[in-house]
Amino acid sequence: MVPASERRSNFRMFLTFLSMQATFGAAYVGYTARFEGLSFTQLIIAMAIATVAMSLYCIGSANAGAAVGQTTSLMTRSVFGRLGSRLVSVLLLINGMGFYIFTVLFVMSLLGGLFTVPAVQAVTVGIAFVMITNTYFGFDGVQRFAQYVAVPVVMIWGLYATIRGLATVSGSQLHSQLHVASPSSILFVTGAMVGLSTWGNEADVFRYAKTRPQWNLPTIIVSYAVGSFMFPIMGYVVAVLANQADFGPSIKYFVNFSLFGLVALGFIFFIVNQAAVNDGNLYIAVNGVQNLTSELPRWRRKYTVLLLGAIAAGLTLILPSLQQTFNIVTGIGAVTVPTASTVMAMDVFVLPRVFGLRRPMDRVAHWKHTARANWPGVVAVVAGTIVGTATGGLIPGTSGFQHTYIGFPALQAWLTGAVVYFIGVALVHKRANATVLLGFPRFEPEPAEAPDDSHEVASDPVPELA
Repeated sequence: MVPASERRSNFRMFLTFLSMQATFGAAYVGYTARFEGLSFTQLIIAMAIATVAMSLYCIGSANAGAAVGQTTSLMTRSVFGRLGSRLVSVLLLINGMGFYIFTVLFVMSLLGGLFTVPAVQAVTVGIAFVMITNTYFGFDGVQRFAQYVAVPVVMIWGLYATIRGLATVSGSQLHSQLHVASPSSILFVTGAMVGLSTWGNEADVFRYAKTRPQWNLPTIIVSYAVGSFMFPIMGYVVAVLANQADFGPSIKYFVNFSLFGLVALGFIFFIVNQAAVNDGNLYIAVNGVQNLTSELPRWRRKYTVLLLGAIAAGLTLILPSLQQTFNIVTGIGAVTVPTASTVMAMDVFVLPRVFGLRRPMDRVAHWKHTARANWPGVVAVVAGTIVGTATGGLIPGTSGFQHTYIGFPALQAWLTGAVVYFIGVALVHKRANATVLLGFPRFEPEPAEAPDDSHEVASDPVPELA
């Protein structure tokens, strides 16, 4: 757990969270929206909805981490019990690895747009494995360079490119709407932005933040606003000017347009930005696996990193196109772990006030302290995930896979999880065995030096740039 003495300043937390949102993946959302038939006005509406939805979600998720001071994976032990913790850990693994692989494919798209790449498949496999390096060795210098140098430069670059693009493109060009056979809806693009920017493990970052929620509001809202407006708008403007449906080739146009043809410099900024993003993606997956394997006495974190790097390299050989991968991973990312985080926020903030039930969260729960399951919590996570994946067309083998899209799947998943959990707790909170059904951990008096089965999950600091 992170004690008060190690909490970070509001400005440092702002830089950290902003670095998670100000990424070129957000520009990809705006770029693809243009060729999916959205007008510029519709893009702005979609991004406004996404910013509001993500901010409301994150206020609960982030401040649960600030209040408890634990990582997402460790919080699940106390909140969901053994069964639920392992379920959420699997979702962390799927979520983190999905975005890790997408980022590798995205980097290859950027690379292919700037240079002629020989043996594309072999290079892709190599990049997938090499990008574990920072996580494996924990290069603090690289992380600090990304946060304090690369992020400000990318922000300035993005702002300059956006302003210059808006000044260059004519009003008729910007507001013209491409006619496509099957145009995407505003909510589909909204969901893509939410899936890209809602990490689900916000507690990992904000466990270092101030415990009072109002301290974290500017960090959350401003970071989402920047990531959901400036970069998507930049991507949309580049799409209008380049008039090229393939994102890769348009990158060279963008670099020539915004960096006066300095391709090598643009490549460095792209790589640093995306490598830093993948540190965060791998961190999510590693923490999930570490929670699952924490009872194995000889298993070490570095083994997990190597294993996931090898799996990612292999998966790049069988994944679909960049756009299909993006749609799948953002869809899954929006409805799985964030649903669990919503339930945990409900548990930390709502249950004590409404039902008078305050779960003991003053220490990290070892497996021997955890209950079998928080049954209402597990049901809520499963129900929310099913609703989100079904309405988002994310269930393989069904006729609606990658075709169905009903409403706002992410919001529907979060609300389903919250409502089901609230009802479940309301039904059991007056029973004599309520704390058993809700999976309250049973802590024993700690000896002078308590054995720790979770040190590699709990003590690993959140990357400076997730």
